[in-house]
Amino acid sequence: MFLSTSHNKIDKKGRVSVPKNFRIYLDAEGGSLILFKSLQFKCIEGTTLKRIEQYIDAIDELDSMSKEAAILRMMMADSFEIRYDNEGRINIPESLLSFANIKNSTVFMGIGKSFMIWSNSEYEKEYHNTQKILQSSGPPKLILNKNIDKSNG
Repeated sequence: MFLSTSHNKIDKKGRVSVPKNFRIYLDAEGGSLILFKSLQFKCIEGTTLKRIEQYIDAIDELDSMSKEAAILRMMMADSFEIRYDNEGRINIPESLLSFANIKNSTVFMGIGKSFMIWSNSEYEKEYHNTQKILQSSGPPKLILNKNIDKSNG
């Protein structure tokens, strides 16, 4: 899984290192890295080829004429399959960097089956917004046992 947060600089050649634990997970899932514009935040999202195939399958389940299907098709059209070099570095396409307002450094934020790449300023804004929500509403109520087979208990 993609977990943790990593602050990484972009070098003079425009390359940024993918966190090692992210690369280990990507390698276990086939090695392909898919990057696309977030539909929710001003950041880049990244995931595995297997995960993006789940998105595609979900699109196929929608009404092909719906607004949701159109949005998700556009997300796919704006996606890039990226390979990292022997040192774990990637070149993020300029269209994605521009969208996320990323200049000299990035924040990789693992969120389970995918991750986000933020500019430092956007990450800080979102982090503080989340902390305000936590302070005002408390932690989310989670039900962690919904996939447990109840016939064995």
